[in-house]
Amino acid sequence: MSTLESLVATTARPHVERYRSELYPISNSCTARYADMDPNAHLNNLALESLHEDARAVLTRQAFPDTHDPAGRKQRLVTSQSVVHFLAEAYWPATIDTCVGVGRIGRTSFVVSSALFHAGNCISLCDAVMVAVGKDGPVSMPAVARRTLENLRLRVRVVGS
Repeated sequence: MSTLESLVATTARPHVERYRSELYPISNSCTARYADMDPNAHLNNLALESLHEDARAVLTRQAFPDTHDPAGRKQRLVTSQSVVHFLAEAYWPATIDTCVGVGRIGRTSFVVSSALFHAGNCISLCDAVMVAVGKDGPVSMPAVARRTLENLRLRVRVVGS
């Protein structure tokens, strides 16, 4: 018989290196909307999640340019898992820097790793598993998409070299 604790899993905080904007090959800025504010006067967590989603779409469009075109796409990308860490609050009005890169690449899936920064401080991190799907389920990613994903990998500093 299972215990409640054995049925529930959480994820540890990401490595401190993830808090550096230089790690991410793609970055953009956006202005938080007034509607993104919650009753506590800070940017709502769901609004921050939508910024991660937008950053993810910018990256996936580079590797899979036709995936957002239902008429022309050969395969779809679906999110199979998304883990978000909220690290600090941000208040409206605010400019948020969105940063994104590829954390891992598999045969049919890859991990998009994103970070949100406000005034230079990392306020949220997200890792989302994206799966390439055809009409019958997961499919291998095309070689051209894999090359693009490789070029968008996180820029990890090698210690001791």
